[in-house]
Amino acid sequence: MRIERVVAGTFNEASERSRRLYGPDVLLISSSRVGNAHELLVCTDASSSDERVLDDTEARITFAATIQEELLARPKIQIDPIVTDPAPPMVTSAGDAENGAALVALIRKELLELERRIVSNNGGVHGLHEKMALLEQGFSAIYAGRLVEAGLDSTAMATCLLDDLRLAGPHIGIAGRPAVFVGPTAGGKTTTAMQAARSIATKKGLPAIVSASRDARPGAREKFFAMADAARIESSWGGVAPGALVIDAGGYNREDLSIDRPELSAYDLYLCMPAYLNRITAARWFGSVKSISGVILTHWSPTEVPLGLLGCMAERGLRLAGLSVSADPTASLVDPTVEIFGRRVRSAFELTLDPSPAGVE
Repeated sequence: MRIERVVAGTFNEASERSRRLYGPDVLLISSSRVGNAHELLVCTDASSSDERVLDDTEARITFAATIQEELLARPKIQIDPIVTDPAPPMVTSAGDAENGAALVALIRKELLELERRIVSNNGGVHGLHEKMALLEQGFSAIYAGRLVEAGLDSTAMATCLLDDLRLAGPHIGIAGRPAVFVGPTAGGKTTTAMQAARSIATKKGLPAIVSASRDARPGAREKFFAMADAARIESSWGGVAPGALVIDAGGYNREDLSIDRPELSAYDLYLCMPAYLNRITAARWFGSVKSISGVILTHWSPTEVPLGLLGCMAERGLRLAGLSVSADPTASLVDPTVEIFGRRVRSAFELTLDPSPAGVE
């Protein structure tokens, strides 16, 4: 006995084909659907199968033809090509993480080697390593190129940045006219206004007077007067007091001030920006506030020099007018002189441009 398979479009066709191939006494074992075809498993004796070798070959050919016919008869599905981003690799174990880190380290080494070859062969990529390091700090590609053209060492780049921030030569700090402070809400603007008023009053021998133009935030008025009392400064709310050295204008831009506060047109406008703001957020403020006399950086930390933010200012020709390094309203506003501030900037460039030690990625 032996088992044979017969395939046709329907059960009846398969049954008829099995009887034709193996005789009317063929025994049916099972019946099932295979796609759009019907498959029968039948049992027949060996003698009759041996006599019909040619018929068995015919059955195999017929089976293949039937499957091909069914496949061709199926409707084709048209799929439009879709361009998608490749899925990020998934780390499934500690071993995969180690292999991934090793692969990243190898790619970095290859890129550095390629960079060295390009520079050594034709010198066409000038300062590629330095420019990539500057981009990582948040500099724009245009201004990073300007710094590279100034020189590939930290001293040359720091000098270029300080010049663009207009710190070279005699530093004037906040100009002689009274100042209006605007900037992001909760960015340390009121504290800086108190510090600036005390600094100006000390230099000019005048009484320290601060006015608050307006601020609709709940509790802003109470906070303003409490801070002025702590700083021992004369203060006024809702208008400009005679002899006011600094006006805290809240979180409003230049357009708001020029429309409904025309009496402030004779004052210099300073933008107070937290030093921790990223370059993109700062650029929005730089673009929305017009006629800026200078920028005062609040929440300043000497150990964390925001090169990207400073580059965003220098690229637009904005002057760095002061630094607020303390939340104490009685503290003095720091003048960013080249002697003090420049040293911090040069150190930051040295850390940025210094290549990784051997064996450290």
